[in-house]
Amino acid sequence: MRILSADNVQIGVLTRLEALALAKEKGVDLVEVAPKAMPPVAKLIEFNKYLYQLAKKEKSELKGRTEVKEVKIGLFMAENDLGRMVKRVQDFLKKNQQVKVSLWLKGRQLDKKQEARVLMNGFIERVSFAKIVSEPVMQGKVMRAVITFDKDKKNEKAQSNKIEKTKD
Repeated sequence: MRILSADNVQIGVLTRLEALALAKEKGVDLVEVAPKAMPPVAKLIEFNKYLYQLAKKEKSELKGRTEVKEVKIGLFMAENDLGRMVKRVQDFLKKNQQVKVSLWLKGRQLDKKQEARVLMNGFIERVSFAKIVSEPVMQGKVMRAVITFDKDKKNEKAQSNKIEKTKD
């Protein structure tokens, strides 16, 4: 089996018994990292430290991924319902999640695609600090757009609020 040190430096190819003896001599554990490799790969490291490294690696992989949330709106939704959806989208954006806004059209509503586009653009404008990733596009009976958090717009809004407070 191929043996690695704790800092991933290759020690060499040893038998299992030799590797166990080396681990005992150094006072660490022998952890099998890649059992299906030819020859199998093992690491001389404390087992708790190895588990910590795995958890840290997994956490960093999750950090890079952004989750896409979906919000569905209708063509004839009440103003308060739209306001509630805007607030929900803002909460998602504050958590650095992308949001897919879907506007569903049913029956005769399919003839009102222009009104749907106006509603979709108005909805996106109401969401403060949103940046459009993909423009609203009609896909069958659904108009979809993807938006994400825009740091620049949030900074502009904060600066304009400071200016207004200083004028008072």
